[in-house]
Amino acid sequence: MPTIGQIVRERTQALTGSINSHRIFLYALFSFFAVSATIANALRNYSNFYSVAIYLSKSSRSVLILANFGFLVALLLAHVFQKIFFGPLRPSEIERLYDRMWLYLTESLLAFTIFRDEFDTTFVVMFGFLVFVKSFHWIAADRIEWMDQRPYPGPSLLFHVRMTALFFILWATDLLLFMIAVDSTVSNGIGGMVLFASEYGILMATVANTVSKYLLCAYELRRAGQRGGENAPPWENKSMWVFYIELATDFMKLTTYLVFFTIIMTFYGIPLNILRDVYVTGRSLVTRLRSLHRYQTATRNMDQRYPNATEEEMAAMSDHTCIICREEMVLPPPAEDPAAGPANTDGPNTTPKKLPFALPVVGTFLKQHHSLRVKRLSRNSPGQPLKHRTLLVKELRTRA
Repeated sequence: MPTIGQIVRERTQALTGSINSHRIFLYALFSFFAVSATIANALRNYSNFYSVAIYLSKSSRSVLILANFGFLVALLLAHVFQKIFFGPLRPSEIERLYDRMWLYLTESLLAFTIFRDEFDTTFVVMFGFLVFVKSFHWIAADRIEWMDQRPYPGPSLLFHVRMTALFFILWATDLLLFMIAVDSTVSNGIGGMVLFASEYGILMATVANTVSKYLLCAYELRRAGQRGGENAPPWENKSMWVFYIELATDFMKLTTYLVFFTIIMTFYGIPLNILRDVYVTGRSLVTRLRSLHRYQTATRNMDQRYPNATEEEMAAMSDHTCIICREEMVLPPPAEDPAAGPANTDGPNTTPKKLPFALPVVGTFLKQHHSLRVKRLSRNSPGQPLKHRTLLVKELRTRA
């Protein structure tokens, strides 16, 4: 027979579970009751609408209750838009959304100290709407990343319709509010609006990045449909396109951050809230530029640097397996052999292999690993292909 303590514990756990499952409903009910009581109290004490509005705007308790109700309305609208454009969110998307939100809010507290003189109701409303819009940018980027991981045939048609409509709305919203913030800054001087101008400038770069990746994914799915569906060879140049998109995005973000940093340094002081963003974005841009230079150095004149193996070298090798794709390497057919037919260059594993690795496979490998160290290669003259080849093999073996 269960004891009284076990019965109380079971009832408490059941009550806690019920509250957790209906917490939004209970919060909405409490907020609605509080705002109704506040308005009813104002109507009872004042006879006309103007007096009621003055009372509600001057009373600290009334302002707090109305702000809480406004937060509830924004939360409900966010859920409605989420259902329309995304449907149910995956656990990873929710976790990343919370992490990004927490980090952004803590950094924004530093920005509030800079613009403490402009901190009023309009500033709070603008900031709340900024967080609202920023959340959908984050979820859209995560959803396109999910799309990139989907095999052929990819998401449904409804997904594409949702994403297209969302991209248009986000881009139009960012552009409109960016223009409003810039116009307010030009008309009224440097103030809190410069913060929103920089934020919406960053969001425009972010949505351009997301749209570009979406177009790449859509093209890859279309290309796969024209080349055999699930058995289609991979698109080797996709990683390079993604690299250039990220490079352009980092450049636009860094430019926006530096303009905002310069303005705030001139009129207010050091903007502590964007120091981390400036450093991270600048470091990312420099790293990508260095990686691009190294990639171009490593892939320059590869046919001359790493010539095909001869039949004698093939016979002398005990292992004919490519060190990257792990496929058997064969000598390319003679050019004058009409029976061989044209070489299939549609994928890395169908191209004729060269020793000690397949050059198309190496090109694909380097596109996906831009940080490959190639300093040692530049110390050898082009007249030493074997030494070049040996050094690159050692490096590739450490990465494969």
